[in-house]
Amino acid sequence: MKNITWLRFNMMIIGNLFIGIAVALLRISELGTDPFSTINLGLSGFLGISFGVYQLGFNAILLIVILVLYRSSIGIGTLVNMVGIGFISDFFVYGYFFIFEDPAFLFIRIVMMLSAVFFASMGVALYITPNLGMAPYDALAFAIEKVSGNKIRFPVARIATDITCVVIGFSFGAIVGVATVIFAFFTGPFVQYFRKKIAEPLLAADK
Repeated sequence: MKNITWLRFNMMIIGNLFIGIAVALLRISELGTDPFSTINLGLSGFLGISFGVYQLGFNAILLIVILVLYRSSIGIGTLVNMVGIGFISDFFVYGYFFIFEDPAFLFIRIVMMLSAVFFASMGVALYITPNLGMAPYDALAFAIEKVSGNKIRFPVARIATDITCVVIGFSFGAIVGVATVIFAFFTGPFVQYFRKKIAEPLLAADK
């Protein structure tokens, strides 16, 4: 993990905020959620636990796995992501439905979904690039890449873990829609793109 500077810290915080907003937009749009939220929404609904509380607990379990396979990915960003994302999402979702009683029109929901794809991909790129720690789930694809000796690259590993989450979440009643499919197949490549084009050049200014 790199030394903490204001730029690195702010990138990590903003990235996690973006991810929380993205999850909220997906939940409100009702066009499906990202794969990790899909499994968490499915299992939390099945168990009758709030999304934020369940996601924190599931992340704690994944953290144990990552401590064994990819310990170097653990840092302050891990804690911020584990604790923050679910509750940030809950805050925006509850706030939306407090103001608006019904879901938005289909066109607005589609705009929300597309915005979520951007926010999530950019958010992941911003918060993992400073190397201040990443969420256990995001670290999982990197761990697979490392354990495989780089034979399974990050985009492929991410697609595999995303599809697994979708299948499990759907089996427990989570909504699977067009957004779920987009995230399952394109999150890895999108994150890689934003890392190379935006996050890494931005971080270079800190040297």
